[in-house]
Amino acid sequence: MKKILILGLTGLLSITGYSQANNANFDIYARTIDLNQKSLAFGLTEAQFNAIKDEAYANPNFVTGKIFQEDQLIKDDVPMRYNAFADEIEIKKNTSDMSYSALVKDPSIFVKIFKDIYVFVPFEGSNEKGGYFNVLSDGKTYDLYKKTTAIYREPKKAKTSYERDSPPSFTKTTTYYLVQNGTFMEMPSSKSKVLKVMSKKKDEIKNFIKENNIDTDKEADMIKLVSYFDSLL
Repeated sequence: MKKILILGLTGLLSITGYSQANNANFDIYARTIDLNQKSLAFGLTEAQFNAIKDEAYANPNFVTGKIFQEDQLIKDDVPMRYNAFADEIEIKKNTSDMSYSALVKDPSIFVKIFKDIYVFVPFEGSNEKGGYFNVLSDGKTYDLYKKTTAIYREPKKAKTSYERDSPPSFTKTTTYYLVQNGTFMEMPSSKSKVLKVMSKKKDEIKNFIKENNIDTDKEADMIKLVSYFDSLL
């Protein structure tokens, strides 16, 4: 897969991590997640946590997918889901398991959960500071990545009789990135700013947006736009 190759070429993958990942006994299960500690970590009751926990996920359901190392399939039919709060891929050994683990964070490992591809990208050479991105478009020059982040909001008591108590919650935000050779550029949502980002082919992009009624606030349209931009280069 091109993303994995790019990461290797830009020096983001350390020699130690590479040799570890290619060991035949490489363990993809980074750690077991203690379900009993989750509600306690937020200072919530079990009932309060259960009421909001699904909000922390891109999709709260475990969906069977594939795990790859470089371009080689190493595990198939693995129940997985992406935790947007912890920035982890949670995996089960089989669908009937109540317990689950976190997938090891390594740039040579990527997953396909149904149609969604998630790659792990280190930050400044550090796996600890890195994160998962959803690959939406894989072009010859530019790719489109999506980052979904869930932020925990603590419960708040109303200060006046005119206000209401705010329950605990997770709120999700989505950011899109134009990626070239390991360099990430945040994609704006306004058409005028998108034209600046794609200034190399400004006239063609402007006509494409107009002729195809592209709405840059819509993910499907953003994918079309980036794919077209990449085809012009």
